[in-house]
Order: sequence, then C-alpha cells, then structure tokens
Amino acid sequence: MMTETVVHVTTLEQWKSVLDVWFEQGYVWFYGNKGYLEDIFENGGRFLFLDDYITWSASNHNSEPFIEYSEFMEQQKEDNKMAKYYVTQEQLDLIKELKEKLFPLHALLTKSNRYENIKVELSGQDEKALLRYLGGDTSIKFKVKEQLYRLWRIDSAGDKVYMTFSFGTPTYIPNENYAFTAPLEEIKKWETPAWSLEKVD
Repeated sequence: MMTETVVHVTTLEQWKSVLDVWFEQGYVWFYGNKGYLEDIFENGGRFLFLDDYITWSASNHNSEPFIEYSEFMEQQKEDNKMAKYYVTQEQLDLIKELKEKLFPLHALLTKSNRYENIKVELSGQDEKALLRYLGGDTSIKFKVKEQLYRLWRIDSAGDKVYMTFSFGTPTYIPNENYAFTAPLEEIKKWETPAWSLEKVD
C-alpha cells in the first residue's frame, strides 16, 4: 500500500508538531496510542510515515517520496485555510442533496423530516457553517468522519481490558484511551472469539 505522506524531521520539536497534526486528524501509532514516543526520536527516528496509521523509520527505507518538515507545515497552512467539518456519511449525502437544490434553506426549514438527521449532533458552530455552505461559502468543506473501532474482553480478574500492541505484539491494557483503534476493515483482521468489537465514541 502506498504511503500517503512521509515527513523528514530533524528535531524533537518538529517530531512533536507533525504528530500533533496527525493525531488531530484521528490517526494513531500502529500500536494504537497517541503518545509522542520521544525515545523513538532519540534512538534515530527521523522519518514519519502516515498511511492507515503512523509508523516511523531511521531512514527512508522504502525510498518513498518524502517532504521536509518546512514543506509539510506549509501544506498544513494551505489546508487550514479551508474549514473542515466532520459528519456521518448519511449527513454528508443529505448536505450534498440540499446544496444542489434551487432553494436549499427553504428545503431545510420546511416541516419535512427528510433533513432532520443533518441537525443531529451538529454544534452551534457546525449549524452556522452549514448555513454558510448552503449560501455559497467556498471556504467550508464537509467530510465524513471515519468510524473507529477497538477490541475488548473480560480478563481473569473480571475487569474489562482492551487490545493494544507492545513492540508489534498484541497484548491488553485496562485504559481504553490506549487501546488499538482502527477502521472496521483493519480491526476485523485482529478480531478473534476472545475479543469483542465496539465503536470508539
């Protein structure tokens, strides 16, 4: 699978700021957590790879096209000019349908329940963004927030534990915040009769 982005960093501060950007987009380390893992940088980690999850290398081992930290941050500035709002696939479909209507606000405000689901879970800012988007504001983009899952089981002491990875080997941890999370297709690769699947809120 082709890696989407490879960034070369030279300082720990650069390492952390790249990770901040990726964590904000919902990506996690292969092991399933969101720590800075400074020891990896100290031990020579200089290339950060983003695909379905974050990995690292001391060198550009696959000769992937990579960008320098400064170029990566410049790209982030460009991307940040457009406000992004994350919704469900159903909500996105309804928003696109509304956008194509001659009078989208009229359709939204009528008593029909057709568009009721758009408003579910939208905060005040999101609702304002929706109205601006329907009014023609091109600096707003709606994207589907990918649903993530994790695996859990009850251990021998009767406690709920979550699957995680330690140096690439599956293990368990009691804290759900450090559980291995992934899209359904990826998480199902690790599902066994011992583990139960649950959605990450």
